[in-house]
Amino acid sequence: MIYKSEIKHLYSLKQKKYRKKTGEFLIEGTRIITSALESVSFLKTIFITEHFKNSNSSKHVLDKIKKGDIPLKIIDEQTMKIFTDTENPSGISALCPLPELKLNINDFIGPGLFLDAISDPGNLGTICRTTAWFGVQNVILSPNCVDPFNPKVVRAGMGAHFHLNFYNISLKDLSENNYEIIGAGASGIPIHEFKQQNKKNWILVLGNEAHGISKENQALLNETISIPKYGAGESLNVAISAGILLSFFVYSSTK
Repeated sequence: MIYKSEIKHLYSLKQKKYRKKTGEFLIEGTRIITSALESVSFLKTIFITEHFKNSNSSKHVLDKIKKGDIPLKIIDEQTMKIFTDTENPSGISALCPLPELKLNINDFIGPGLFLDAISDPGNLGTICRTTAWFGVQNVILSPNCVDPFNPKVVRAGMGAHFHLNFYNISLKDLSENNYEIIGAGASGIPIHEFKQQNKKNWILVLGNEAHGISKENQALLNETISIPKYGAGESLNVAISAGILLSFFVYSSTK
């Protein structure tokens, strides 16, 4: 059974101020919840519909839920639609404790990805997914980035949030702690010509979709690199750029 007050609370988590106030956020979808169950994350409550419970695709995740001894509530589809963010919910969602953004430079061990005012939730979520894929566990967010626990960001991240550390520390602090700060920009040297100096303590900086890296942070860069264009097009999407550059950095770090 689910109470009206609980539904109201779950609905409120669509807004950042309530996520921050309550220290909770909501996830939805089989793949994201499976990723959470496979990580060290703690899920408070899982909600499913009868239709999902009886579907062929539910057995795997329901077995994991039982093993984790996580509270499970069966609700109707209309109720699920009220507090989930997708137009056609898959039939499973979960309430999670909200991780705090890490603020202390002394807690940081590189390498990492610094995001300077990334504003699009889909871009941020895809960048998180890509970062986790390449085994880079640290995402540093400037204060004017979109909230990493925005429902659209979490959905685009496809479970990556449970394998990443999120920081809110300045690029200046990272620079003063001897990290090699490399920015991405159209006027930088091509990536295949770049000689990485520090193969472990590097920070890759990606700028805002429209304005690039801020002047304040540009002044802190040790180098600016670019992705050469061989065909047509004005620019690359920032999330696509993240994938190309991270592939280069992670590969170079192993050599």
